Amino acid sequence: MTCEELLLRAKTLLTVKYPYFGMLASRLKHEPSDGLSGYASNGKRFIYNPDFLGRRTIEEVMFILTNAVMHHVLAHQQRRLNRRGKLWQLATDYAINNLLAKNGLSIPIGANYNTEYEGMYAEEIYDVLKEEFFGENGDAFGESGDTPPQENQGIQEGDDAHSFSNIDGIEDDLDTQDESQWQYAASLAHEVAQRKGAMPLGLERLGKKVKPSDVDWRFELYNAVNRHMRNNYAFMPPNKKHIHRGIALPSLTSDTLSLCVAIDTSGSIDDQLLGAFMEEFKSIMQNFPSVKIELIIADAKVHAHHTFQGGERMDFALKGGGGTDYRPTFDYVESNLPMTTMLLYFTDGEGSFPRIGPNYEVLWALSRKAKVPFGRGMVIFDS
Repeated sequence: MTCEELLLRAKTLLTVKYPYFGMLASRLKHEPSDGLSGYASNGKRFIYNPDFLGRRTIEEVMFILTNAVMHHVLAHQQRRLNRRGKLWQLATDYAINNLLAKNGLSIPIGANYNTEYEGMYAEEIYDVLKEEFFGENGDAFGESGDTPPQENQGIQEGDDAHSFSNIDGIEDDLDTQDESQWQYAASLAHEVAQRKGAMPLGLERLGKKVKPSDVDWRFELYNAVNRHMRNNYAFMPPNKKHIHRGIALPSLTSDTLSLCVAIDTSGSIDDQLLGAFMEEFKSIMQNFPSVKIELIIADAKVHAHHTFQGGERMDFALKGGGGTDYRPTFDYVESNLPMTTMLLYFTDGEGSFPRIGPNYEVLWALSRKAKVPFGRGMVIFDS
């Protein structure tokens, strides 16, 4: 069996036995490299040494792939902040491998695994390791002194098993878009696993944020989008070829989501905040290239309506500067975009709202804390 066949076999088994892990592992692209002793992943590519991988059992390959994707899903690189790189990587390895063991995956000899850390957040494990390895003055060592002692004393130099505890292999170069894509993929895998009654045990213990008050609005948006995604026949809109016969046959569509984004350009939104709103809209387009997005520019009235899909170039003026009244936007959507299934509104939350909410989902992306009479309000920027 070649290495590619081994990887595909491992992904297939993961998808059957562990749908959540399998769907995520399928995202990684394989790339052989003789420059590595074992394997590494940076969230886009899975790089491996062919000789090393060729000696692995199918269970070991399943472990390798799952461990790699869980680092990316949990955004451990981004959560690191000013923690020591290698010590933080060790802490996240312990957290992940305890999760994998709890779900029945085989943990290879030499992997960073200790049952004493079962049920702990990576942040909690990091604090324990820092005190254990560096004592009370650990913070004085800085990045140059972040190499923890080796715990796997039974592993000899050159032993393949040493690669399972390699904490140098994952590159710390995921950007915001990469992280968002992994979060969206995780939301899809989460829904599929829930439908099959196969959600991993203990996953909730790994999701702690550095700042609990922060709202991960992208994750909320992607979950909302996922709820509207369909890959089947839809009766709305019907097949127009047979309407004259009084027959409403279903139309084939790969995506029944109709996403509308509104950006508040009123006088209370300064240039910096308006620019931030536009950057977030660009990020949405990049992460949902197959979704047609209706963009509405409005303050107390609707100034413009543009339609985008994928990474299309945006070239238009942002008109506004008046008061804030949300009612014209909702009236416009009702009259001109009746198939809308979700509206994402970038605003400060200060304005006149409709008396009754619409029959589609509304997410308010707020620049500050504000009460909204309907929909879900999320503060996405510190102001």
